[in-house]
Amino acid sequence: MLTGLVGSVLLAVSAWLASPWGLGFAGRHNTLAIRWAQSAPAAVGVALLFMGWLSIRTAPIRQLWGTFATWCTPLLACPPLLSKDVWAYLEQGWIVLQGFDPYLTGLSMNGGPFADRVDTYWQATTTVYPPLALLIQAGVVALSGAHPFWSLLAMRLPSVLAVVVIGACLPPIARATGQDAAAALWLGLLNPLLVVHFVGGAHNDAWAVALGVAGIWCAVRWRAAWPLGCVLVGLGMAVKQPVGLMMVAVALYAVAAGPGVPARHAWQVTFAQALWRLPLGLLATLVGFAIPTLLGGWGLGWATGSGAPQTAGSQSIAHTVAAALQMVTGWSMTHAIAIVGAIFLAIGVVIIAWLGWRYGASRPITFAALGLVVFAFSYPSLQPWYALWGGVLLGAVVLSPRASDWVVTVTGCLLITSVLLDYAGWPIPVVQGLAVAAGWPLLAWARRARLAASTT
Repeated sequence: MLTGLVGSVLLAVSAWLASPWGLGFAGRHNTLAIRWAQSAPAAVGVALLFMGWLSIRTAPIRQLWGTFATWCTPLLACPPLLSKDVWAYLEQGWIVLQGFDPYLTGLSMNGGPFADRVDTYWQATTTVYPPLALLIQAGVVALSGAHPFWSLLAMRLPSVLAVVVIGACLPPIARATGQDAAAALWLGLLNPLLVVHFVGGAHNDAWAVALGVAGIWCAVRWRAAWPLGCVLVGLGMAVKQPVGLMMVAVALYAVAAGPGVPARHAWQVTFAQALWRLPLGLLATLVGFAIPTLLGGWGLGWATGSGAPQTAGSQSIAHTVAAALQMVTGWSMTHAIAIVGAIFLAIGVVIIAWLGWRYGASRPITFAALGLVVFAFSYPSLQPWYALWGGVLLGAVVLSPRASDWVVTVTGCLLITSVLLDYAGWPIPVVQGLAVAAGWPLLAWARRARLAASTT
């Protein structure tokens, strides 16, 4: 516990240094000395947090919750960690409170209290977030008086509540799927990516994932209440759209054939039920999505927002390939990413369809978890916390020991890219190369930690 706590304290220090109350926002424009000052404590911090995580792999649930609370405490009262997204959330909330249409009004265009702190890349762009995200952001800004500092800290409260909901739902979901509840909590809630980005970064993805996971819990806890679970998934979609894939898990959980049943036979068993459950589940999900959409009164303007994440720099494979194509062909990045992004997205859809055939009728929660992970990595834009869309559920599904080692390894690689991109300001291809190079020793470390845990 102490190792992770020291790491968390160092991460809080780095957040202060990379804020307006420290050395200024992190970025490549800073001098090398400032970048080192901001990134060094963050690098050591994530390393210690990762080590602390591996050391408590077999801890009981009560100890895991205590450790989680201890690690998160230093991050509760510090500026956003490894991201400036929270400033955009606050600006969007302020725009809503002023009565402007957030899908027509560009960020930082009306001189609000947060305008000059929004990342320059997103200034003047319109939001692509669905309505529930905007309503929550507006509520936080209203309750905190639109004060630059207090609103910043208040924006972390929904994320903390969300991760508590995720943690509360994971053990019963794991038990329902025949998995170890403590192991699911360890891999989901104590995951350093979640601590760093959902708590430290206060990303609204946490709200979406919490609603989706709560929908699955609802179907697990009260099988007859699965339509309500789909409504919760729809509310999650109204924060971040990809979470809608969890609807399949909610709709099919009660009629799933179970693990070990071949896909063809599983679909033969469940087809008649799936034939009406999936359309009804989709309808209930759309109802959940429609509720905040009607309350907001802004329609579907998010679909045409100019602040789409794929337009910015990203560590996705598609973005890197597109950048290489731009260098070779001379195409614009917009043209290159449009082509490469579509190809990778199509590959992702094919893999998700295969996962649906393989697991949808037998282990639908496994399908939702793996499908969301595949979507995150095939999407033209990838941020480290996107892996948590489905990643929080991985401990509640059947994973081979080697697959579990890879989950730990990818977690470590994404922590590396988080620090080196956001605070150190290194070029994306260099950071990706370093993360890949670190993958093999991290994999060996994960395997040794798992074997050591199994003998204690």
